This record gives sequence, structure tokens and C-alpha cells, in this order.
Amino acid sequence: MRKLILLCALALALTACAEVPAETTAVPEVVTTTEAPVTVRFAPETTQPIETQPPEPTLYRFSFIAAGDNMAYYGNVRDAANNAKGTDKKYDFTPSYTTIKPIVEQYDLAFINQEVLMCGAGYDLSYYPRFNVPQELGDAVVDAGFDIIGMANNHMLDKGESGLKATLDYWEKQPVTLTGAYRSREDFENITVIEQNGITVALLSFTYATNGISLPKGSEMYIPYIDNDLVAAKVAEAETLADITMVSIHWGTEFSFKVNSQQTEVAKIICENGGDIIIGHHPHVIQPIEWIESGENKTLCVYSLGNFMAEMEKDSKILGGMIAFDVEKLGEDGKAEVKNVLFIPTVFDYTKSFYNNHIYLLENYTAEQAKAHGMSYYGNSTTLARLKKYVTDTISAEFLPDFLRTME
Repeated sequence: MRKLILLCALALALTACAEVPAETTAVPEVVTTTEAPVTVRFAPETTQPIETQPPEPTLYRFSFIAAGDNMAYYGNVRDAANNAKGTDKKYDFTPSYTTIKPIVEQYDLAFINQEVLMCGAGYDLSYYPRFNVPQELGDAVVDAGFDIIGMANNHMLDKGESGLKATLDYWEKQPVTLTGAYRSREDFENITVIEQNGITVALLSFTYATNGISLPKGSEMYIPYIDNDLVAAKVAEAETLADITMVSIHWGTEFSFKVNSQQTEVAKIICENGGDIIIGHHPHVIQPIEWIESGENKTLCVYSLGNFMAEMEKDSKILGGMIAFDVEKLGEDGKAEVKNVLFIPTVFDYTKSFYNNHIYLLENYTAEQAKAHGMSYYGNSTTLARLKKYVTDTISAEFLPDFLRTME
């Protein structure tokens, strides 16, 4: 029995050895070949070039709005004195602008034709035909959001050289850019250029006359009267200095909705020399808006924006407007273009006693307000439909707001 057990154990041991050969005793297989040995080289990793598009050029843009003739008569000033009662002010014109202020403040740049002097201390207040009104009117203009002040107009010498200087003294202390009144010929020759959102704007201004009043002999101040050769030269020069050239110009026939020959002649000169925008005023009523083209030049011409604030006696003179648009430039070296042009009609309202002076948007003006307008003091009247018809008869449909396009 013992012998059998030993034989079994030996058999199991031999079986285990046969199943797991020892690695140390294995004989490697020898393979012979006649092929040349292969050399393997490992190249560094390489990245295939990826085609990339140049970055899109930056689109530069600013928005702009302009208003017409801003004037103050005796009734305006008396109303401003009444508004100031109970305050530390002597005059307060701000209520006249409360409705349009939220509109103006939306725009990057805002221009107004400031047609009356504001000489300040030492000068008596006066009205038509030679204006001098409280400087608080300027405070209200700034508060409403206007930051470009046009001063080239037929009333700029109503108080002589000293009155113009005193008014300039006031405006130069305000956060605005002035155009149209110059302390010297050198000041005029040095064209005003401003920058807004990456776009440069050259500002020029001219007036047809100054009501027969001239600067005294030897005066250093300069009045930019309209002269065709001068206009052509300054516009051409401005084009070399800025992306866009804007010309504020006092011209036209008073109280006429029609453009006269001087306006068309000068507008053509401005366009031919590269001017981009013309903002016209003086007629005290609105006049047409059009695109003028000459070769590659294209000019937006607003012949007259009419009255903005002025206590005049007829409905054609209480109707005015603002012109709004965008200026865009694609890339730093791109050509600036005027786009999205819109005429925004306004109505200047006052009571029969010449209080509650207020600028309204025509869109929000009511038939009841039109019927109750203070022009009845002069024996005149109007209707809302008549006011709207002035606009649609004068301004091309392409520039009209939607509420008036439906009338076409």
C-alpha cells in the first residue's frame, strides 16, 4: 500500500512538470532570412497648417440728431420766469424741452441751431428784430442733451461784436462743441474735428448774412459768410481731415417751403467737394430733404428743419422737425456712410396768453391741442390734419416716420 502511494505522488509530479515548462530552459526558435535588415526611424510629430480667415473688420458707428431754429421771444422768457418761481433760478426754460429730451438723449451727438444771443450781465434783454435772451436758455439746451451748438446765423451780431463775444464766453464754459462763430480768421481756418466712436467728423458752418450788421473795422473776430469759392475750399480741406464732413448752413427764403437757387447751387458745390451732410436752417418752416450725388460723392441735404422753439404766429412756423441718422464705417480705413435717415416732426405749442411753452412730437400731438393753440391770439388757427399735411407735402416718403407713411 505504501508503495502504491509513492508511485501516485511521483506520477502527479511528473505531470505538473510537463504542463509548465521552465522559461530558463526554453530554446528560442531561430529564423533565417535573406532580406536586408529594416531600420525604423521615429519622425517628430507634425501639424498640418490650418487655413485661417482674417478677422472681420470692426464696424464703427455713431448716431446723430439735429434740431432747427431755437429762439426765445418775450412770451418764452416770461414763461421761463414763471417756471422759476419758488426756486433759486431767475428763469427756467427746461419745461419746454421735457418731451423731446428723452429722444435727444438717445443719440451720441446732437446739434441745434441756436439763433439768439445770450449775452449775460450788462446787456438788456431784447427780442425781434435784435435778440438777446437769458443764458438760462442755454442751460436748458444743454440739459436736453444737445452738445453741438451752431451759431452761424443772421442774428449773431444783433448786439454787435461785444454781444457775440459775451455769448461765446458763455458757451465755451459748457460741455459742448461750438461751430459758426470764431474769435479770429485763424480760428475759422483751423477746422473743428471731433471724434465719436472711432469716426472723425469735421464741422463747418456758414451764414448768408447778419442783418446788415458788420464787425467793426479792425476786429479780430470772423463771421463765416457764404462764398462759393470759400465753401468749396473748406469742404475739400475738411475731407482730408476727417471721415465725414458736416456743414451747418443758414440760407434760404424765409417762410417758404420751396428751395431757392442759392441753396441748390451751394448744396451742389458742397457735394462736388465731398461734403457728406448739410443741415440747413433760417426759413423758419420745413423744406425738402434729398440725396445729392456727384460722381462718387453722395450728400444728405436737409434744406431746412424749420422752427424748434419760437413763438411765431402761423401754423407753418410752429411746425418743425429733427433729422436723425447713423454714420457707419467698416474698418479703420473704410468709407463713412450715412444710413437710416429719419425726419421726426415737432410742434411748438403755447397758450393764448403765451404760457406753457412746450415742444411736442407731432406723433403725440392731439387734435384738441391743435384746436386750442395760442396762435388764436393773432386770429389764426390750425388742425392736426393740416400740420401733418405740411410734412407729407414737403418731406419725401423715404424719410418719414411710420405714422405719416400711412397717409401717403
